[in-house]
Amino acid sequence: MKVLFLVLYPKQAPSPRYRVYNLIPWLEKSGMVCDVRPLISESDYPVSRRKGAYLQKIWMLAKGFRERLRLVRQASNYDAVYVLKAAFPYGPPIIERKLRKKNVPLIFDFDDAIQIHKPSGNHRFLDFLKPPSRTNDVVALANRVVVPNNFLADFAKRYNEAVTIVPEAEDTERLYPRSKHTNNKPQIVIGWVGSPSTAKYLKLITEALREICSRYPQVIVRVIGGSFLADGVRTEEVAWSLDKEGELFHSLDIGIMPLPLEDWSKGKSGCKLRQYMATGVPGVATKIGYNCELVNDGETGFLVETNAEWVTALATLIEHSELRNRIAEAARTDVETRFAITTVGPLLKGAITGVARSCQNGYTTTQ
Repeated sequence: MKVLFLVLYPKQAPSPRYRVYNLIPWLEKSGMVCDVRPLISESDYPVSRRKGAYLQKIWMLAKGFRERLRLVRQASNYDAVYVLKAAFPYGPPIIERKLRKKNVPLIFDFDDAIQIHKPSGNHRFLDFLKPPSRTNDVVALANRVVVPNNFLADFAKRYNEAVTIVPEAEDTERLYPRSKHTNNKPQIVIGWVGSPSTAKYLKLITEALREICSRYPQVIVRVIGGSFLADGVRTEEVAWSLDKEGELFHSLDIGIMPLPLEDWSKGKSGCKLRQYMATGVPGVATKIGYNCELVNDGETGFLVETNAEWVTALATLIEHSELRNRIAEAARTDVETRFAITTVGPLLKGAITGVARSCQNGYTTTQ
């Protein structure tokens, strides 16, 4: 079976890494031929994440759209086409509509609440080219919809009954547990990992971090991949790197994941929280959406809502290294059981092969 995977970015971006790239070796070992085509190449990706550079971005998008049209013409060479988030992110779903008419099963995967518009931090000048109904239209077009959580599944089922939940896959060999936790050291590192566009959520817990830094002089807040400064909060900014990702996680004693209390957050799939769990870093996260399914509160991490709860959870973990070790061990075991590639791979393969088989006979192109 040969499958064309259309993703927006190379493996440096978390969404395609966890939804597609992590699973490709397993899928190929199982007999599937996988052809992964990012819209933005690995060499162009750094430019795409910068603010400004509008002419370069327009050129990259034009180049990518032309390549997408070429792939549409070749779609009959594949047994299925798997689209993650969008074949092309702007304007109406032209590529998806063309693919739907090609007698090839179309599978649509989205792992964020992309049906809820949030202005882009890097591509704000193109936001007006995202029609509000775009996601709804693609969900309705697809032969099968794949999502990682119940919130997104409930939305997708409004437009398409063929919905499968496949969790994100964690490469548990690449992200392995850090060394045992101890308080016999001069510094305790509370860490956050993300991007420049999501670092703003650290502002939600500024008061809690300020209280923790005041109470515990050995604490520093390490911000990886973004920027955050606040009076009374000792911070350290570190650049994120895929090659050094495991090392960066291992440098943390506690991981944090604050989110706003809104519907958009309910569509998140706990990526950084799951990464903390995989690397033996006890996590503290906002009690909302999939975080509540991901973490067993008090056993594999802490879920909090109020400023006081943030302070209590962080203080408890700072003071008790044995608790950090206990949570780290339980969380790692949970990730190995629920999110390992060998667990998620068969689920994704089943979704793809199932829709391909069901479309072999009586496939329609009326939509």
